[in-house]
Amino acid sequence: MVTLDSLNWDDFKYLIVVSRHDTLAKAAEVLKVNHSTVFRRINSLEEALGSKIFIRNSDGYRLSDVGVEILEYVEGIVDRVADIKLVLDNQKNGTSGEINLTVPHNFGYCFLPSYIRKFQEKYPEIIVNLHISNDDCNLSKREADLAIRACSKPPEHLVGKHLFSLHWSAFASLEYLETYGEPAGVDELSDHRLICSHINLLLLPAFKWIRENIPHKNIVARSNDLVSMSALAAAGVGVAILPDDQVKPELKRLFTVDFVPTSNIWLLFHPDMRSCKRLKVFKDFLLEQLSNETLLIEYNCTC
Repeated sequence: MVTLDSLNWDDFKYLIVVSRHDTLAKAAEVLKVNHSTVFRRINSLEEALGSKIFIRNSDGYRLSDVGVEILEYVEGIVDRVADIKLVLDNQKNGTSGEINLTVPHNFGYCFLPSYIRKFQEKYPEIIVNLHISNDDCNLSKREADLAIRACSKPPEHLVGKHLFSLHWSAFASLEYLETYGEPAGVDELSDHRLICSHINLLLLPAFKWIRENIPHKNIVARSNDLVSMSALAAAGVGVAILPDDQVKPELKRLFTVDFVPTSNIWLLFHPDMRSCKRLKVFKDFLLEQLSNETLLIEYNCTC
């Protein structure tokens, strides 16, 4: 018989993370523990419950029928505990504690490092934990405190602050332009070597246009990441159509691609975080830094 005394409630955190990531290795990375710890905690939970909650196979861990039912109850409990913790943290921590921030790759590599250095000079008691990803992040489940994402408008259940809008332009390296010449507009791109996307970026307007208008033989490289595409263009591989924040010293901005809608960049957070002082000072600081960002001003990115 399962009793409260026989359960280690912290083990349920391992249940949730493994169920979301399917393998012990991925779960261990998220939880910042080693593989054997996750294995031990899942086994301990199954022993305490007297039931198998995961089915092990070659692809990883899949919830059993019992596991699915247990997870539904546990997630509700964990969410309520997180809400209580959030209220307590917001009241007691002030301008100290941690901020979990998730941002796209280029924003994390190019803008944030210098911003975070300046921020921590001003607020040394606040630690910024940076998660570089374009994946969806569930702010309602506290997977992050703040998210910077490209979207047309914030989801209804979140609060959003518009940061800036980015035009899309054609870019190429000076080396490429010396060898192949410089296109004057989109009508001339069909005579050039193009870098395109694949997998998760295929539906973006810029790459949909390339697939429909550029001869297949002229697409010389593909990538599923905008930062990688910018690097390929900087190395002279070909012309890339990219948002203007992807510019590098080795690249020349050729012309704005008017048929691609601007990308709206938003700062998103959960309504429950409005009263959190450390998040407020970070948001205010971030907006101040962006308003003075040379690259955004130079390329007329509207804040």
